[in-house]
Amino acid sequence: MSQAPVSAEGEIVRVAGPVAIAIGISPAVYEVVLVGKEGLLGEVVQLRGEQAVIQVYENTSGLRPGEPVRATGASLSVELGPGLMSQIYD
Repeated sequence: MSQAPVSAEGEIVRVAGPVAIAIGISPAVYEVVLVGKEGLLGEVVQLRGEQAVIQVYENTSGLRPGEPVRATGASLSVELGPGLMSQIYD
């Protein structure tokens, strides 16, 4: 028995401040996604059935329902250098 194909692109159904809700993609929690026409950086923080709740890390003032959301398959990561391990970042 074959499974339905996993979609790498969905669409936004709701935007509330820095949080966007998307349908039509099947990401993992903590996966990085590109949100909207501008490809804003976001991270999936919760899955609710077919909906993905996304924390967008850039200004969402122009983001609208119907815009695309693309899954990357990657987790959020940064390269550490000297001095960064002794500081706190949020």
